[in-house]
This record gives sequence, structure tokens and C-alpha cells, in this order.
Amino acid sequence: MISLQIDIAEKKEEPLLSRTMVRANMDFEKSTPSYTETAALLASSLKADEKLIAIRHIYTQFGSKKARIIAYLYTDEGKKQAVEPKLKEKKDKKAAEKK
Repeated sequence: MISLQIDIAEKKEEPLLSRTMVRANMDFEKSTPSYTETAALLASSLKADEKLIAIRHIYTQFGSKKARIIAYLYTDEGKKQAVEPKLKEKKDKKAAEKK
């Protein structure tokens, strides 16, 4: 089990796009967690459904075991499908196929 810890730094409502921007800081022990692992951890921290979270960026520095995360929490899955770029979905599917 990888030890991950996440702290929510900022939440900003974006009502026109039906979402909330979340900035968080994450501490981890081994390698940088994947987008799906980060989304699951963020969902449990926000008490939200994992399908409604879109991770936009995970910023790390070389040699550091800390990361900054920018993510969006949508109100429903239809809004997420309409707004989010499709490249992230393809990237996650390719990673799942390799495993």
C-alpha cells in the first residue's frame, strides 16, 4: 500500500461550467501516483464520486516527494463529458490496457 496524503489548499466555484476548481497538495512515498489513483484519493477527501473528478495537472519537482494538483469537480457526468478534453480519457484507457 502506497502512503498518500492530500491537503485541499483552495476551492473555487465556477458556476457557468457547473464545476469547482480544486487546488491541492499531495505527499507520497514512492513514484508519482497516476491520474486515476489521484482522482480516487481526491474523491475520498472531497466525499464526491470519482467519476465527477477530472485531474488537469500534477506538478512535481525532481527529487521531491510532493506534488501540486489542479483538478475539477463537476456537478454531473454529462457536464464533465461536454467540457473536458477527450485526450485524458484515451491516455487512461491506454494505461489500463497495458496492465
